[in-house]
Amino acid sequence: MQSTVHRVKPSDVFSRISSGEKVLLVDVREGREYESIRIAGSRSLPLSQISTKNFSLATDEDIYLLCRSGQRAASAASRLAELGIERTFVIDGGLNAWVQCGLPTEKGPNQVWSMDRQVRFTAGLLILDGIALSTINANWLFLAAMVALGMVISAISDTCAMATVLQLFPWNRSSCK
Repeated sequence: MQSTVHRVKPSDVFSRISSGEKVLLVDVREGREYESIRIAGSRSLPLSQISTKNFSLATDEDIYLLCRSGQRAASAASRLAELGIERTFVIDGGLNAWVQCGLPTEKGPNQVWSMDRQVRFTAGLLILDGIALSTINANWLFLAAMVALGMVISAISDTCAMATVLQLFPWNRSSCK
């Protein structure tokens, strides 16, 4: 099923919340990302948990989806459309845009980097390690090349194996399960 992603400005959503309108705001970032900073009243439902087997959202109201930048929220909207839920809206620019507009957030005690930032850091570190170690043995350049190839494949396929692995680390697991 092909679905159009409906986008909405952060200020429009905030206006609805401020006027007392009941808004179902769903944050699709992973647990620790949500715990570190979030919008008051939002509900956490990580993108990785949206499937036909693990699903629990009211389908009779508009659902506003949020992630860090909007990309995961758009993926969530597509997955929800496959499940027959069409009344979804992606907050354009995600939490980054929300914060940039000066809208209020809640910060938790755990300040974990976003998954995108963790991936970029890890990939950069592995590439630098491969280059540095190649001064000892040229075969280490293979590490840098494989990480670079992985990043290209990640961009083409819009998936990320490194993010999948990083989600398994303790600092990325939610403490409230």
